[in-house]
This record gives sequence, structure tokens and C-alpha cells, in this order.
Amino acid sequence: MEENKIVAFAGHRYEWQNIGVENKLENILEELINLGYTIFYDGHYGAFDKKCRDAVVRLKSKYPQIKLYYIQTYYKHKKEDNFLSSIYDGAIYPDIEEYYFKQKITKRNEWIVDHCDILVCHIEETYKSGAYKMVKYAKKCNKHIIDI
Repeated sequence: MEENKIVAFAGHRYEWQNIGVENKLENILEELINLGYTIFYDGHYGAFDKKCRDAVVRLKSKYPQIKLYYIQTYYKHKKEDNFLSSIYDGAIYPDIEEYYFKQKITKRNEWIVDHCDILVCHIEETYKSGAYKMVKYAKKCNKHIIDI
């Protein structure tokens, strides 16, 4: 059986930083699906993640074999607070509980990079950007990166 290939995303949180990426993004994702990528990780922060999530959801109707997973940053101890939208095929909570509140996003992003095969990104600004740090970490890990 063929191993699942995993796609993750990194990009800016503000809408104005992500204008015009939708068409190119959807074309890239469809190419990746046709190359056998079937799992998509959503970090669920900001405009770029939303555009990626929406594109994967649209493509699921054409490619029912693909799966979308929500990669959680913060574990919620109340069961009712862990509501998962039906657009997801599941949620993953990386083992990052020991880290301080502000470190968790960075550690979650590193976990995503460590567990994906390819990173699709859209980075325009590098100053204090978690997305930039995620891409920098991916380069250090020799991950394949597609920059939109």
C-alpha cells in the first residue's frame, strides 16, 4: 500500500497579504493531488490558512480520497470546547503541552514541518512572521517548498 503524502501550509494571517493567491493555489493543490498527495494539514491561523482550507474543501468534491486535518495548538480540557467542524477528517494535537503559551505556535509549526512532505507557502514579509520562521525551519529540514 502506498504511503500517504502530506501537504502543509504557511502564510500570512492578514487578508491584504494574501490577495490573489486563490487561483494559483487551487491549481497547485490539484497538481499535488494528481501526484499522489492525499493529506492536508491546516494550522487554522489567518487568511492564508483559510484560503488553503477552502481550496482543499472545494477539491474534496472532485477528489474524495483527500483528507483535511486540523492541527491544534492548544488542548481544550472541556470536551464541548473541542468542537471540530465537519469539513475536517480529524484533528491532531502535537505533543507540545509542556511549552509556554507563546511557544506553542512555533512548536506546532515545527511539528507540522517535521510531519509533512511538502510545504505550500505565501510569504511577503519576514519581520516577526511566524510563517517566515516556519518556512526558514522547513528549509533547514530540507523540505520541498512551493512558494506562491
